[in-house]
Amino acid sequence: MRRRRFVIAGSLTFVSGAWAQTASQFAGRWIGNVKGLGDAEIIVSGVRANGQIEGKMVFVEQSKSFSFGDKLDIVNSINHGVVQGSALTIETAMGGTYRLNLADGQLGGEYLRGTTYKVPVTFRKAM
Repeated sequence: MRRRRFVIAGSLTFVSGAWAQTASQFAGRWIGNVKGLGDAEIIVSGVRANGQIEGKMVFVEQSKSFSFGDKLDIVNSINHGVVQGSALTIETAMGGTYRLNLADGQLGGEYLRGTTYKVPVTFRKAM
């Protein structure tokens, strides 16, 4: 019985270590441009154990800033972002959803708003 417990505990340590490494790759300042909205920044200050990100999203040209919170809150300009594996999904208080994937040091994917607006987006990590 002891041997089984050790194997399970060792496996859980490996999985949580791999999660922490992937989650930490999202941390930092990401810069991109969203067609129709202009220059944008995603600042990830942390990723919680449940995958929820902390930080903010800034649209420079529009002088708008949105914090990340526990849930989407349009009235209070709160976005909601969640990391799942190498994917980051952000529901925005401006309306719309970002579906991004982390690959080659970039967050790339699409911004969708409603059923008709869909544009490719890429964010690069600022140094």
